[in-house]
Amino acid sequence: MLLFWLSLLAILYTASADNAQCEQLPSTLTYTQEEAPRDLSGLLPVVVQRINQVLDGVVDVEVEWTGADLHGKVGEHMVQTKVTRHLTQALVTQCFQVPFRILDTNECVLPEGHFMKHHCHASAICINTIGSYECLCPTEGWSEEGMTVEEPAVLIELIASRTNPWELSFATSRLTSCPSLPSTHKCCPENDHACRAAFRCPEDPCLTRNDCVATAQCERAASPLQQPNYTCRCPAGLMGNGHQCKDHDEPPIPKVMYDGVTPTEETVRNNYYCDCTKPIMDACSGYPPCAGKHEVCLVNAENAPYCGCKPGYVWHETYGCVDKSPPVLRLKHDESGTMKLRQGDVYHEYAVEIQDENAEEYMRSLKIAYSRPIPHGCFTQMGNFHVNYTIATPWTTPPFVQVTRHVVIDDIDECSLDPAKYETTCPSLIPRCDVAAGAKCVNTVGSYTCQCPPHTEGDGFLKGVSFESSSPPGFQGGTGCKDTSQPVIQLQGPNPKVFSVCACQGITGVIQDKAKDNKYPDLRQSQQGHYHQDIKELVRKTAGAELCATPTHKNPKPTDCAQAYDDTYKGRVNLSDKVRIGEPVQKSALHWVVSYDVTDEAGNAAATVWRDIMVEEVDLANFQRDTDVDALVQKALQEKEKEHELEMRRKIAKAVEEDRQKRAGKATSSCPDCPKCDCASGSVDVSNCESYCKNKMQTCTLSHYQDSALMKVMMWLEEYVPWQIVPLLVTSVVVIFGATLLRWMITVLLRPSTRPRTYIASDELERQLQSAATILTSPNGNIVNGNGYHPPQQQQQLSQPQAPFFSPGFGSPPTEGRVADVPRSSGYDDIYASPPLITPRKRQTPGLSR
Repeated sequence: MLLFWLSLLAILYTASADNAQCEQLPSTLTYTQEEAPRDLSGLLPVVVQRINQVLDGVVDVEVEWTGADLHGKVGEHMVQTKVTRHLTQALVTQCFQVPFRILDTNECVLPEGHFMKHHCHASAICINTIGSYECLCPTEGWSEEGMTVEEPAVLIELIASRTNPWELSFATSRLTSCPSLPSTHKCCPENDHACRAAFRCPEDPCLTRNDCVATAQCERAASPLQQPNYTCRCPAGLMGNGHQCKDHDEPPIPKVMYDGVTPTEETVRNNYYCDCTKPIMDACSGYPPCAGKHEVCLVNAENAPYCGCKPGYVWHETYGCVDKSPPVLRLKHDESGTMKLRQGDVYHEYAVEIQDENAEEYMRSLKIAYSRPIPHGCFTQMGNFHVNYTIATPWTTPPFVQVTRHVVIDDIDECSLDPAKYETTCPSLIPRCDVAAGAKCVNTVGSYTCQCPPHTEGDGFLKGVSFESSSPPGFQGGTGCKDTSQPVIQLQGPNPKVFSVCACQGITGVIQDKAKDNKYPDLRQSQQGHYHQDIKELVRKTAGAELCATPTHKNPKPTDCAQAYDDTYKGRVNLSDKVRIGEPVQKSALHWVVSYDVTDEAGNAAATVWRDIMVEEVDLANFQRDTDVDALVQKALQEKEKEHELEMRRKIAKAVEEDRQKRAGKATSSCPDCPKCDCASGSVDVSNCESYCKNKMQTCTLSHYQDSALMKVMMWLEEYVPWQIVPLLVTSVVVIFGATLLRWMITVLLRPSTRPRTYIASDELERQLQSAATILTSPNGNIVNGNGYHPPQQQQQLSQPQAPFFSPGFGSPPTEGRVADVPRSSGYDDIYASPPLITPRKRQTPGLSR
């Protein structure tokens, strides 16, 4: 039955070669004869590997092959397979042909020991042919140096045309594989090396091999092509070739085949058919080959031959001679049973090794099944699957032999791999993060994700990128990282910017405090009509620098007026040189605003910032009043006194608060904490525990309160003083204590200073005072005060060193009329310079000024 299935498989393979439903793979496997797979065990992994390389979703491969040796057939071959694939969520079985190309190997020139070296006898010559070789007998006068014919068939035809009988092989099949032929051409099968090895060319036996025994008669053959070409004839009743027996003390007994006449191969090969002796019969020698698989010739008790199972096999009614022990499968490459891979690796099929003397037969029925489709290229996702290798053994229980390979694909850190290494082998594994926009690759289990840096938004993946299978976590179509940080503008310099101009009000005197606003209304209106154009021109000519200019910073750059920055993932970017200043916009008669705008490289615009521009019309009378020296000094003195008084009040309040806290801390520390209430230690019911503990804690607190000094005083008052008088007494004590504290504070504040102090004004104030003194000096050199001129003798007194400028206490103000000669240093030990007490606002001449 097993032979029937094998024959049917061979017929199906032959018939399917022309089947239009079988698709031929595009690539061809090419080998030389010596490199080609020796058997099916070498062919199967190659075919399955090629299918896995070309096809996607392979889950099962079944090779349909008759078992012929590929290395013996030069030319094009087809190996037919049935492949089950997982396509569009369905299993599909298809027929595919894997093309093989076998190139010729010259067996005649291979070195000794090579498994494909020719088997021609020493009496014959090896001639290479396409896919094989021929053995032929040398002709008369033959020499290898003289052979120039490249085509073996031409040389063979030339030899066959000769009639010399000594140039043909022996005439009997017992001595040669191709009797009476000049060569093995068209005689021996293409890959039958035994036939070629048995090919013998004739030698002159009369001269070289006349080894007849004494009892035999040597007769030379009529033709050297006959076999034997000489004869040693034994007497009747004896059997043998009449030749001398070698290496034997006694003549061996020859054997004949089951026909009782023909010597056995063993007899001829071992020269047992020698001398002249009586033979015995070998029953299985020469018996027709047994047709059944694993059947051999056996001899029964009557020495009669028959066909039976060879040792190790038993007869089965359905399958014939079968192996008693099933084969053993061993995984190649991974003996542990687990193959460790990582994302980005390519699966390679190593198949199995069949440990059995009939491994080649079992290999034909080996089935390889994958638990999930094998990708065409690399593994992009982690996980695991297994591969089952199964051989059917229907006569065993269970009726198969199976081994499993487990494949584990571990995670790889996509963020740290070398892109150049995986660009060709597994490009889909390379992270597609928008690195140029600051995106950062973050490894996850089995994949990765892209994170945008601060001040940006998006999924972090390259714009327009797509993924063939599952997308990485966080992927939202490839939006990259967009800068969303809005720049910030900070104005520098004065805001509002004030331009002081002289008001058009005519002449006013000192006595008149208020200017006549409507004295020259037309002139004032005409002056105000030029403000807008003047401001606009100042902004244009200075590129806005005028708006942040001050007397102490007279020549600023335009970028000094507004600082702009943008917080990006690369850090803070200065955009001050890109700030755009707008046209002045008038809000009222003396009020304008100017806009500041900036946009970063990503197009994010900052919130518009406005600077106010104010025009201040100043009249001369007010300017003179504000710069009066006596008034400035008096005002400064008053402000200093107020500041000193406030400082003393703050110090007193702080000391009182610290004393109060100290006393409160002592009172608190004298009262210990109440012990924790525990109902379990008493005989209180659980339901009444909460109310019991509450009353206990109140009792403890009242006890501590009664032990305090204040409570004792209150209790004493309650015992000896009527309760109606207690509130009056407490109020009286508080009033007395407050009056005493107030009196002490007044004494401290009005206490005179023990040593004089001199307050020196700053350089700016000194210059103002000197300037005021110069203004008040008459053309003849006399110094004036606020009421008139001083006499010369009084002027001389003013030029002498004076007493300190003023005292820090609450004494009288400095002497009138002597402020122009205040010295920089009075020579006292307790001298220090303080900031300017007052800074009079400078008045400019009519017109715009910075």
